[in-house]
Amino acid sequence: MKKLNIKWMLSLIAAFTFASCDTDVDHDIPAVDAPVLVSTTPESGAAKVKTGEITIEVKYDKNIFFATDNLSEIKFTGGELISADVLGASNILTVKVNVPGRETACSLSIPEGIVTGPNQMPAPAVSVQFSTVALDKTLVAATSAKAVKLYNYLLDNFETKTLSAMMANVAWNTEMSEKVYGWTGKYPAINCFDYVHLPASVAGADWINYGDITPVKDWSDKGGIVAAMWHWNVPKKAVGEASSTQIWEGETVMPGDWSGNVQMTDDAAKAVFADAQVGQVIRVAVKDVAAGAQGSFKNSGWSEIASGTDYFDISGDYTLVITEDVLKSLQEGGLIIGGHDYTAVAVYLENNGTALDPNKDYAFYKADTEFDAANATVEGTWENKVFTEDLKNAAAYLKLLRDADIPVLWRPFHEAAGGWFWWGKDAASFKSLWIAMFNYFKTEGLDNLIWVWTTEGNDADWYPGDQYVDIVGRDVYNKETADCVSEYTSIAENYGNKIVSLSECGTVGLISEQWASGARWSWFMPWYDGTNEDGSPVVHADEAWWKDAMSQEFVVSREDLPSME
Repeated sequence: MKKLNIKWMLSLIAAFTFASCDTDVDHDIPAVDAPVLVSTTPESGAAKVKTGEITIEVKYDKNIFFATDNLSEIKFTGGELISADVLGASNILTVKVNVPGRETACSLSIPEGIVTGPNQMPAPAVSVQFSTVALDKTLVAATSAKAVKLYNYLLDNFETKTLSAMMANVAWNTEMSEKVYGWTGKYPAINCFDYVHLPASVAGADWINYGDITPVKDWSDKGGIVAAMWHWNVPKKAVGEASSTQIWEGETVMPGDWSGNVQMTDDAAKAVFADAQVGQVIRVAVKDVAAGAQGSFKNSGWSEIASGTDYFDISGDYTLVITEDVLKSLQEGGLIIGGHDYTAVAVYLENNGTALDPNKDYAFYKADTEFDAANATVEGTWENKVFTEDLKNAAAYLKLLRDADIPVLWRPFHEAAGGWFWWGKDAASFKSLWIAMFNYFKTEGLDNLIWVWTTEGNDADWYPGDQYVDIVGRDVYNKETADCVSEYTSIAENYGNKIVSLSECGTVGLISEQWASGARWSWFMPWYDGTNEDGSPVVHADEAWWKDAMSQEFVVSREDLPSME
């Protein structure tokens, strides 16, 4: 073993001790400027900041330090201060606050020296002011006095009361609302109708006629609010090129005394009809259509040529689908066109390319049709021909409600991001569909529609835009109260400038429980009862559920509604 050199070690220790005690040595610490504020997010003065939990980022020009024990030194008004921290080595102070209310003025104050930079250099005081989002006060398209009054009523009641609503049984009635009345002694405030059978109605099916607005008008006349949606049925397979042949031209006034008519009963007319085919359409082109106008198709014996064609409401051009019975009548005796309060200017024999049965050759589920949503707004495609013709037909029916001065909560293209309907191909095509309908209906003067978009959650890229949407809805099925509340909270935060509704529901938590837990839907609407494929009943909201809802003071029934006159 080597011996230690004790003498060398002692001299080394002495030298170190002398150096460490030398007070004449200068120790220069570089001077570092205090942190300087670069920006804040949100910026000071910002408006329309979303409600709920808000993250405020205060960014400096260099890394900073903050002791969480000093949280109490930070002041926040307008809500609750939750936390403040510097995450790792960073130049950003992250402050979390909670602001539950809309249109709330907020202020964040960070005193000087609470935040420091290198060498504990104090950062200057910071003050940030912002306000949370306000509800949109103006409708995106509707201008009718009653629509504006309805929307203002919804604004005034949002988050303080919720309106009851019921979906029509299949399409065009108030049967389920009557059932609710039988259970509770109260009618829902809203009844929602569906244009799902549009092809059948246009074809003149005797079991459905959207031109007869009696169910809707009766509901409105009794003080109820009208909602409408559209399970849009399109052809299952591609249709060929359409053709149109003019078979009469003139200008025949159909006065209010029913005395006007166009008689196509001579040999020339019969010759035209000799070449007609089942599935073709006779279209009457009109002008100067007055409120309450009606059209009429009769045979040579002045009887209706098919069920429902005697007299029916019109708001523009109207059609007659040629069935086997109609074709036989046309070829034997021709056609008489009548009605009142409009002028007929032309009659056309048209072919949509394929004779379709409105009861079986149409579908709205994407898996059941070749209809490509991306082509619907592309001119020259068969989908575009169907799309534009259907829009025209739907607009004509909706004009009947407009002319009756009925405002409508209009909810088209629902549940798009779910992907099961043909309009749910992708976000880009969906938004094109929505905007095309919006612009067309606006051009057609449908100033009574309040536009409701249905979110599926986490589908912000499907949102058409604030300028195209009045209300955001959510369809919820088979969820407990906590799930419903979570859905509401998320939507209210992400679309804080819009009213939020439970636009469809079934087998969900009691409304009393949802409300108590914070789900302040503008309205709630259970789906109508039905049956499973095996014949077993499907009940989306039973008697007990409805009795709970209608017994709450915050739930509005039809009887509670003010006049919208």
